[in-house]
Amino acid sequence: MDLSELSGRFLLLFFSILILYFFSNRKDNETINPLMVIVGLCTFSLCYLFTKIEIGVGIGFGLFAIFSILRFRTQSFTVNAIIFLFATITLSILDIMYPYEKIEVLLFFQLIIIGFYIIASVLVNKKASKFLNTVELKIVLENSFVLVPENIRKSIQDKIKIDDFDFKIVRINSISNEIDLLVFY
Repeated sequence: MDLSELSGRFLLLFFSILILYFFSNRKDNETINPLMVIVGLCTFSLCYLFTKIEIGVGIGFGLFAIFSILRFRTQSFTVNAIIFLFATITLSILDIMYPYEKIEVLLFFQLIIIGFYIIASVLVNKKASKFLNTVELKIVLENSFVLVPENIRKSIQDKIKIDDFDFKIVRINSISNEIDLLVFY
């Protein structure tokens, strides 16, 4: 594999991941850390390295163990982030490992994965795209407060004067008698 082929494969991967990243972050209430893009680029580099040197089965198990340990020592990921990571890893392995003689098949797989990802993200994010802004809000629970959506809506409308909004309960703190909300408007 010469430098021009490697550069072409890398650019294909880079632009594919950028497209996935753009469609992953269209949802208002959750975004993916931009550093997750590096996972796909690192996988691409590791796969290239593994094709150039002789590796035993032990190194594969070692890498699996490292990633398993990291999984338990890091924050929990959203479904959106896990799917993004899986898609970028899949694209990076495809880009570096697929034979160059069958570039049309590689491009077909790329387009299929990116196409399904875009369609799924548009369908999932349809509701969230209605509201462009978010605000965090705390509501103090009084003794007579009943935790039903109508009461929460009324409390939100009393605090901020908006009519068209949606909300998500982030946390209910029974010690301080507060509800943390994320309001979409």
